[in-house]
Amino acid sequence: MSTQHASDTKRNAFSEFFFAEEVPYGMAFVRMLLPMVLLLVMVPRWIHARELFSLDGAAAPLADNYGYFDFVPVPGGTLAVALATLLVATLVTSSLGWFTRLSLCVSLIIYTYLNLLDCLSTLTKYSAIAAHGMLILSLSNCGAVWSVDSFLKRRAAARLRGDSPENGSPANWQRHRFPVWPRRLMQLLIGVIYLGAAFTKMHTPAFFSSDQMLHWLMTNVNNSNPVGEYLSFYPATLVVSAYVTVLWEVLFIFVAWRGWGRTIMLGLGVTFHLGTTLLLGLYIFPLVCFSLYSCYIYEEDVNRMAAFFSRLEQRGSRVMTRVGSAFESIGKAIPEVSPRQGLLVFGGVLLLLVCGGVGFEHQLDPMGARRAEGAWPLKELDPTVVDSMLRRSERVRESDKYLSFGIGSGMLGDVLINRRDTFQHGDPILAQCTLNPPHEDMWIECNLHDADNRIIDRVGQVADRSMLRVSYAFVLPESLEPGTYYLVVRSGGQEITRRPVQLLAR
Repeated sequence: MSTQHASDTKRNAFSEFFFAEEVPYGMAFVRMLLPMVLLLVMVPRWIHARELFSLDGAAAPLADNYGYFDFVPVPGGTLAVALATLLVATLVTSSLGWFTRLSLCVSLIIYTYLNLLDCLSTLTKYSAIAAHGMLILSLSNCGAVWSVDSFLKRRAAARLRGDSPENGSPANWQRHRFPVWPRRLMQLLIGVIYLGAAFTKMHTPAFFSSDQMLHWLMTNVNNSNPVGEYLSFYPATLVVSAYVTVLWEVLFIFVAWRGWGRTIMLGLGVTFHLGTTLLLGLYIFPLVCFSLYSCYIYEEDVNRMAAFFSRLEQRGSRVMTRVGSAFESIGKAIPEVSPRQGLLVFGGVLLLLVCGGVGFEHQLDPMGARRAEGAWPLKELDPTVVDSMLRRSERVRESDKYLSFGIGSGMLGDVLINRRDTFQHGDPILAQCTLNPPHEDMWIECNLHDADNRIIDRVGQVADRSMLRVSYAFVLPESLEPGTYYLVVRSGGQEITRRPVQLLAR
């Protein structure tokens, strides 16, 4: 009997988790935000659609990398421009919630297709995540609130009842409830992405030792990141943040549901993704994640916000009065049409935009195909550049194999901390060389010299090709006189660098 009761309890909990009904506020937030984020990248790429996604340019289909040539058909130039234009248009209508499901489906298909045609730039980690988000949105009822569709349905229902509500007043909006499973799928998507990222990091020792992040911070591969360059001087901070990041990614799927767990996990997520903007120069990826975070907004959260705004309106808030007037004006501006007429208008608008986009691109002629002189010719590379690209590889200078050399008195993990250059008798001295990958197996010496450049202590070790740092330990004996000494790094039979060390009297 108890076993049957436990089974029924689990079944009811599962059903409640996936099939409890709610007003889909959270998914509506995602629907409004995610397409707008994708517009930030698709609008600038629209002018390059012919060269990125068509036979007229230099399309780079993903399937070609795996030997599946012609797996995805590459369109002609005009068709590529038309598809890119239609994608931009349907992203806008998806965000507005006009024929929401149809707009999301069209956006999803075209966005995925164009991504598969350009694996060099359009297909990225965030585009794969965004495509999954659009797929879940297309399965949901995210257009049931805060959309043109919901407004038209409310107005039609009011007309049938003989009512004349204020079309723009949120107080008169009737909310329909739907099963919660699409939002659960999106929440599980976010959690699984983080869990997979954590497992990948666990198999990457260079992530925990800060070596991987250190090299990223010092480059501008994504965009300029001056904060990251500054933080590269403090690798111990990167070690601590690496462990916190992995712990957060593992716990997210288990904790980020309600209460303080949701607040803490989402707060750490916002901090993490803002950090990728400041430290690594990422912009679109954090915005995609922030838009997906909106699915963690529950119905009670919106109700509390609505109550707060209602109190402001009752107190005569000018802002709320103007917002209400704006909604009412927008509602009156939308003409009353039947669903069939609305579909015709929707299709006509899209057709007009696509034709206009193709015509505008034709006039711009970005590839110069209709010039009297013919298409823009390819520029010939400078002969010196060609020679530098085709010449035989030069031997890397010994000094270029080294990134940095530091001295301190403590270690955190495998990273030098408490950096200093003044010591007393008996103090431990830790020296560390950070190497640039790739490099061969190397014998690296770190020798202690006196002020007259005489060797007092010689220490060396092998750094195999997988190592990115080597460390040395010294102790200054009582026999040494106070003064200036030097730690000298030697490799390949030559001196790489040296650092002064001050020995102070007790």
